Amino acid sequence: MAGSGRVARIGILGHVGTLNLGDETIIASVIRSIRSRYPSAEITGFTINPEDTHQRHGIAAFPIRRIPKRDSAGSLETETNTSSQVARLLKKIKYGLKGVPTLYRVLKGAQNSLKAVWNSMQELAFLVRSYRNLKGTDILIIAGSQQLNDYFGGPWGFPYTLLKWGLVAKMAGTKVAFLSGGAGPLNTRLGRFFVKRALALTSYHSYRDDSSRKFIEKLGVPGENVVCPDLVFGFQVPTTAEVPRPRSGPIVGINPVPYFDGRYWPEHNPDIYEKYVQKLASFSSWLIETGHSVFFFPTQLRADPPVIEDIRLAMRSCGPSGCETLVLDRPVHSFDDLIAGISMTDFVIASRYHGVILSEILNRPVVGIAYHKKTIDLMAELGQVEYALDIQSFELEELKERFLSLSSKAEAVKKLTQERVRQHFQAVENQYDRVSRLLPKMPA
Repeated sequence: MAGSGRVARIGILGHVGTLNLGDETIIASVIRSIRSRYPSAEITGFTINPEDTHQRHGIAAFPIRRIPKRDSAGSLETETNTSSQVARLLKKIKYGLKGVPTLYRVLKGAQNSLKAVWNSMQELAFLVRSYRNLKGTDILIIAGSQQLNDYFGGPWGFPYTLLKWGLVAKMAGTKVAFLSGGAGPLNTRLGRFFVKRALALTSYHSYRDDSSRKFIEKLGVPGENVVCPDLVFGFQVPTTAEVPRPRSGPIVGINPVPYFDGRYWPEHNPDIYEKYVQKLASFSSWLIETGHSVFFFPTQLRADPPVIEDIRLAMRSCGPSGCETLVLDRPVHSFDDLIAGISMTDFVIASRYHGVILSEILNRPVVGIAYHKKTIDLMAELGQVEYALDIQSFELEELKERFLSLSSKAEAVKKLTQERVRQHFQAVENQYDRVSRLLPKMPA
């Protein structure tokens, strides 16, 4: 299949380009692994934001779904000029026929049908372009994360996207490997159908924890269902100069998540969100009262900063006067900023899944506040399940107690997790070796 001078052509697909630094680390991990095995490989990204992927990772990239166009003012255009003109004409006619109910209903139905037909034509054209972009690629790696769910975006979000790319790959003669994915929730019949069919099109599929594997097995997905740690464990943090500590005394990093925050979360419950914010604000104030400094850091650069602002605002009403002076202002705008920020901490309280992993890779003792079972499973894998708390049910005093326990056992915890992180890195490396066998034989 390959000539003597042929290089590997490898695609990486991920729902990235949304300012989620945890998921971007997955892509960086896959690229590092490919380069270590095939230095001359042609790597192409397939993501939500190809421009961001190209700038961030230095690879050519294409979209995994249609990208809405923007007008001259920067606003999203949901229709092309032609369909917009038709829609405006139909709107005028409908307005004039409001006094004739039967004709009005018929015309309204016609407009909806026209939109459905137009969208189908647009999607078909996108699939043709995607086929051309993928053609000639030896293998498409679907890079981990929680892509097997319909909680964010419904069945036409993650599930449909994975299925259509599986079908495009099959038509293009490209093998597909789904690596270390997270599964669930899949609340819709259509979402489960899409995911089951998408995984059936892969040559290899693995899941980042046993809960995900069992979840997928219940769907009846054929083939071997392998468990392999999250791909972020395969990332090697660059060696950097020592990060200067802005203050003496212990520093605690706090990584929040917009849990039930209507600005980001699929479900909106202001009471649940407010209780979470208040508990973290009270805990942060307590840390300062007991001689610690606090550093808030995001891993999702769009969604997390507003939560941090809400916590800091709440601290002004529940904490001692002047406690804000012990909250460290260190902006996080990039992955390097994130790593430098975590590196200056002594302990981390993380609600984000990859906030936990990156802190553990940097050998920082962590209390994980879990909004999904994946974090509890992760902490158990690392031998730290006693430091995992449920985000909705944990109490302030419970968080204080776990933190004090972690502080007293810090060195033992660091020694254990360092070894577990090393084992996870090796497991991810072994998986890349297995997936490499799917490639045609060619010079390394």
